[in-house]
Amino acid sequence: MKRAASANAKAKRPAIKLQVRLDLPGAGRIGPGKIELLRQIGEHQSIAAAARAMDMSYRRAWLLVEELNGLFSQPLVAKWLGGKSRGGAALTPAGERLIGSYETVVRRAAETNRALLSAILQSTVRAG
Repeated sequence: MKRAASANAKAKRPAIKLQVRLDLPGAGRIGPGKIELLRQIGEHQSIAAAARAMDMSYRRAWLLVEELNGLFSQPLVAKWLGGKSRGGAALTPAGERLIGSYETVVRRAAETNRALLSAILQSTVRAG
């Protein structure tokens, strides 16, 4: 009985979440938060809607978009002004490529380090 309970507890144990942050030399950082903001802009076609979806202020989202656009030779987000229901934003091809590249880096890092991450998870002990 004890063995089954132990196996069941291990099966329910969540996986380690690997997060990657890219420190761009002399430029800035790209991590899961900025990538999620780009994804949300792509989905909602709006910086304001992306900010709401992430429970972030519009100003913070706007500043992050400005920062992201300034990090690369081509903008990641195209935006247009126009007031209520006429403004919007869209990912540029460079923005879409960055999301894809970032996701590939994270996936490959997780795959490459799967055994090590599993060993770390196995060594964690929680009282309960």
